[in-house]
Amino acid sequence: MTKQLNPTTKPAGPIVGETAPNFNLKTIQGKSIQLSDYVGEKQVLLWFSRGFTCPYCRGYMDMVIGGYDKFKRENIEVVQISPNLLQSATKFFGDHVPPYPMVFDPDKRLFANYGIGRKGPLAATGLMAKSMTEAGKRREFGKTVHATAIDMVDTRFLQRLHHHALTATNQAIVAVGIDGRIKHRHEVAPLEELPAAPTMIKFLQTQSV
Repeated sequence: MTKQLNPTTKPAGPIVGETAPNFNLKTIQGKSIQLSDYVGEKQVLLWFSRGFTCPYCRGYMDMVIGGYDKFKRENIEVVQISPNLLQSATKFFGDHVPPYPMVFDPDKRLFANYGIGRKGPLAATGLMAKSMTEAGKRREFGKTVHATAIDMVDTRFLQRLHHHALTATNQAIVAVGIDGRIKHRHEVAPLEELPAAPTMIKFLQTQSV
């Protein structure tokens, strides 16, 4: 079944069985991709993530990277959508980019198109504090501060400050079949753990209702 944070409310974005909205975004690897490129070729797991400034999300990235060979064997591509700036991510990752396409949606327009929920300022402040506490536990406090700083030092400083301090976007996995239609939506709270690779693969094997 499709997991929804509020089961009484229909998602604002496309639902299971509908065509996944197309997009054309540049990857951290340097080329632009369109979701429509995969129709008839591969199944796709769209991962709407919190981005590289979040220690939880960096841990989830390691998990997805660890399971990437499993995805490839099943003819599945993973596309991570991050609400960060491309140039900031390029500085942060350097030559150590993920093996799958990672694209950037700093204005969260694609998040909105897919109906991914978000929290308000009060919740965002609490989540930021929790993230920083977790970063300290992982001995990644300096890394997290550095990541946040480079994503905020931009001509759109106030907009980036709003992203980091005043809103918190949920995470989601949207499973898109080879026909370009959505087979499963799995949306969770901003810091909630993602399902493991075998579970994500099952999202594409049985259509949710």
